[in-house]
Amino acid sequence: MMSNKRLVATCAIAFCCNVAMLVLFVKYNGGVRYFVTINENQEDIKLISEDFLSFGIDTIEIENYNRINYSDTRLRELAAALSPARLRLGGTMSERLIFSKENIPISCHNCSYKSYPKSLCQLIEKPCKHKHKFLPFFIMTGNEWNQINDFCRKTNLKLLFSLNAMLRDNHGWNEKNARELIEFSKHKQYAIDWQLGNEPNSFQHVFNESVTPQILAKDFEKLRKLLNHNGYRHSLIVGPDTTRPQPHRPECLKYMIEFLGNGSHYINVRSWHQYYLNSKTAKLEDFWNPETFDLLRQQIETMQNQTKKYKNIPMWLSETSSSYGGGAPGLSNTYAGSPLWIDKLGLSAKYNISTVIRQSFIGGYYSLVDENLKPLPDWWISVLYKKLVGNKVLQVQCNCSRFQRLYIHCTNRKYTNDTSAVTLYGVNLEMAKARFFLNGTALHGDDLIIHEYIISAPSNNRKSKTILLNGWPLYYESNLHNLRPNIHRYGRYVSLPPYSIGFWVIKKTSITVCE
Repeated sequence: MMSNKRLVATCAIAFCCNVAMLVLFVKYNGGVRYFVTINENQEDIKLISEDFLSFGIDTIEIENYNRINYSDTRLRELAAALSPARLRLGGTMSERLIFSKENIPISCHNCSYKSYPKSLCQLIEKPCKHKHKFLPFFIMTGNEWNQINDFCRKTNLKLLFSLNAMLRDNHGWNEKNARELIEFSKHKQYAIDWQLGNEPNSFQHVFNESVTPQILAKDFEKLRKLLNHNGYRHSLIVGPDTTRPQPHRPECLKYMIEFLGNGSHYINVRSWHQYYLNSKTAKLEDFWNPETFDLLRQQIETMQNQTKKYKNIPMWLSETSSSYGGGAPGLSNTYAGSPLWIDKLGLSAKYNISTVIRQSFIGGYYSLVDENLKPLPDWWISVLYKKLVGNKVLQVQCNCSRFQRLYIHCTNRKYTNDTSAVTLYGVNLEMAKARFFLNGTALHGDDLIIHEYIISAPSNNRKSKTILLNGWPLYYESNLHNLRPNIHRYGRYVSLPPYSIGFWVIKKTSITVCE
């Protein structure tokens, strides 16, 4: 039998364990209460378009064209689920793309003026002489271009294409190859918007060749005239696609300012690229650190304040994701990156960014869909965003901590006929439950009708590629997505479990601007 001393010690240990478990339960599930205020009178309403959430495919996937089957039914279903949207074809390798309407297997070694079109051989002469880490050029054929445009047409996507800005001669940008592509596209009646160059402030670093913002502005003027002359007068020109502003790299912002000073008349959109982290060094803690989240707000404010002279020109994040350099394996393509993505959408809409183009739809570790066409966590979250979030951006106040971030819009009119419904959404970045008390002049009574969608990871494994919706795992079976809410009449409280993302559709408010 157990001695009295051992019995007392065992009971003491058991008691302490139970107390510890109770403390942990209260800490992680009891929740801290925050007050969320939604008022009836909404001022300074901002509007986002239906294609606000858009996505890209890197130009390197055109070079390795066989990696993506644009006719695949499942691929088209996955893309169409995010429509309407823009599909941007761009990236570093756009500066090595040459268009040929013929399917010609051309290389630096076999180009002959007798065997191939003279204009094409002249184009590749200069890049063939370049010695750097990138291939000198690759060909996009007319057949490949047709397939890409057919993919866009079948999935309700608007194509945004980045032209090669490194085709240059003594007169600046050589537009001959672009003219061939534009004329070919117009003959096919393709609807396309255009860019010229990808991160031109980094040309010296990437290609050992620089193009000043003043010269690039003249190149954009040439592009505008080319489009106007060839039936694309109403197409948007988006540029200059500089990198994000950083205190230790003032040349990025300087390039944007000087370009706008010379070329603002030739563009329809001010565009730049945004990433938070370096894929080679990023850690899980970086992806969930509030200081990382705050980088975007600082960068947007810097870019807008420094270019406010051109505020009549819309601003886009024309390429953006969690970490640059192809994404961080096991982080950018898992639930670890999802809070950064949903917060980026909320913050960008709040700060009047017109379009956010996610890099990428497929390809790289930051993709929405993997190489086996399995949707990754950010694809599901993007689908939910499209389903629930409308185009009118409202104001919400919360005494939240730095670990909770909330945004509010009118609800997507396709979701409900209730013209007063609003969608509240946000993230909880800590391992503790957060409870929100809903109040404000827009809400009346304690019997609110709320549709709740809570996204989390199994066992709070933030590096999971499988996510839970209201506790149930999401799997893609068909183009009919069974994304059903929990419907509650539970007074004025909503809550976010540890490490979770939430969407709440609140009905029967007194907000009239959503009508």
